Amino acid sequence: MNQSRPLSTMALFGALILSLFSITTSQTKADGVECQYRDYLGSYDTPSRASEVTIVGTTAYVADFLSGLQIIDVSDPTAPVFLGSYNTPGSAHGVTVVGTIAYVADGNSGLQIIDVSNPAAPTLIRSYDTPGYAWGITVVSTTAYIADRTPGLLILDISNPAEPAVLGTYSTRSSTAYDVAIVGTTAYIADGHSGLLIIDVSDPTAPVLLGSFDTPVSARDVTVVGTTAYVADMESGLLIIDVSNPAAPVLFGSYNTPYTARGVTVVGTTAYVADAYRGLQIIDVSDPTEPTFLGSHYKPDALDIDVVVVGNTAYVVDYFSSLQIIDISDCADGCIVDLTKDGILDFFDVSVFLDGFGNQDAIADFTGDGIYDFFDVSAFLDAFGAGCL
Repeated sequence: MNQSRPLSTMALFGALILSLFSITTSQTKADGVECQYRDYLGSYDTPSRASEVTIVGTTAYVADFLSGLQIIDVSDPTAPVFLGSYNTPGSAHGVTVVGTIAYVADGNSGLQIIDVSNPAAPTLIRSYDTPGYAWGITVVSTTAYIADRTPGLLILDISNPAEPAVLGTYSTRSSTAYDVAIVGTTAYIADGHSGLLIIDVSDPTAPVLLGSFDTPVSARDVTVVGTTAYVADMESGLLIIDVSNPAAPVLFGSYNTPYTARGVTVVGTTAYVADAYRGLQIIDVSDPTEPTFLGSHYKPDALDIDVVVVGNTAYVVDYFSSLQIIDISDCADGCIVDLTKDGILDFFDVSVFLDGFGNQDAIADFTGDGIYDFFDVSAFLDAFGAGCL
C-alpha cells in the first residue's frame, strides 16, 4: 500500500539523510555461505492464535483471532510489553495501521475500524459487515482493499472512517481470496487454489481482471516488488513470478520450503518466508530464476504464518500463540542499505533511497508495512549510520 506526503516533509527527510553522505563501509556477507540468525531476541504470548502482525515504529499490532487486536510495545525486543487490546466480535485474521487507525479483517464480522491513538484504550470507530469472510486487508490512502474470501475482493471508500462505503467488488474464481497487495492501480490477489490474480483497480467501481497465474497448490500470501510477485503457495513453497506483462505472468523460479509456505515479505534481494512447522526461511532472490537458501530460524512446535522485517529484525507470527522477535542481521541481504549493491555505503545509496521514497517504491519501504513515512526514513538512517557488519 502507498501513502503520499507533503513535499516539505520529503525535503526535510532528504536533508536528514544528506548528513550521512560521508559514511562508507563494506559489506561482508560471503556468497553461498549459510547465514545464522544472531539471536532469538524475545517473544510475546498473545491470548489466542496470532494470525498477522504490522509494525509501526516500536509498536506491534497483532491480529489475534478470537482475542481481536493486540497492541504490543517492542521498543525493547528482549522484553515486549502489552499496551492494550480490542476484542473484536469475530476472528481477527488481518491488520493494517494507518496513522492512529487500525483496520482489522475480522472474519465473519467483516472490517473493524479502531482508533488506537490511545493504545491502552482502543475504541471502535465503525464496523462494516462485508459480504464474505474478511481475511486480509490493505489500505492505500482513503481506500481499503479487503480479501473477503467469498465473494473475493471488496473495495471500500474510507475517507470518512466512521462511514465506510462500497466502491466496487471483484468476484474471484475460487472464492478463497486470502491476501491482497496493491501496486499503483493494480491489485494482486492470493486466491487460494486459483493462484495469483492480477486486477486493474484504476476504476475501483469496475475492477477488471488483467491476468492470472495458476499456482501449483494454494496461494496464501503475496508481496510485489516492482514487476515481480512473490507468492507463498503452501506445499509448493515460494514462487517468484514476473508480472511485467500482467496479461501473461511468467514463473521466474521457485524455492520449495520444507513444509508449507504461509507468509512472505521481501527486503532488497532477500525473501523471508513463514513456513508452518519449519519456521522462518531466509532465501536469496537476487537471481529470481535460482533462489538459494541463506538460513532459517526454527522454534519447535511453532506454526509460523506471517513475517514482517524491519531493519535487521524479523517479527514472526506463530499461530499457536506468540509473536517471535529475531535478530537476522547476518541474514539481512548482506547489507540492507547498500542499495546499489556495490559493497560501499555512499551518496549513491542515499540517492536510490530518496528516489524510491519519492516514487513510493518498495525499495524504500524499510519498515515493510507498505506505507512510506517517517518510520522508513528513520529505519534507513539507523541502518546507514550503523554501517554493514
